[in-house]
Amino acid sequence: MLKIGTILLAIGLIFSSVYGILLVFTPATISASTVEVRGGNFEAAKDTAVGQAFIVQTRHLGVIVICLSIAMFFVLFAAFNKGAQWAWWAILFGGGIAWLFGLIVQILEGDMLNMILHIIGIIILLLGLFLPVKEFFAKKAYQQT
Repeated sequence: MLKIGTILLAIGLIFSSVYGILLVFTPATISASTVEVRGGNFEAAKDTAVGQAFIVQTRHLGVIVICLSIAMFFVLFAAFNKGAQWAWWAILFGGGIAWLFGLIVQILEGDMLNMILHIIGIIILLLGLFLPVKEFFAKKAYQQT
């Protein structure tokens, strides 16, 4: 199960990396959905100073997502796939906070496109973590010496 969990988490990290790349190189792909849910017109707003600031912030967020994904790849292949308990927790908190916060924001805003992307990320994360959970938290037999 550890191998399956590692593969699922690698797929999840590729998914989050692609999401980050979209945020950096085509911020309108994601941003337009958010602006329009809030009642704005992205096409009209994108050429204003506020619209440009929003695009820059979206790109900045994308760089952060890419950096977090790269860091989690190191954790995944340096420790998680070897059964290190700290790596399980690191991926849970690193991925869980990022995907869950994004999901809550998207639910509150009603942004379906981003909500679906966050739900996919959470599902992959949870499957990758909880399929091999016994290998990280197996009950150790108590031995008296």
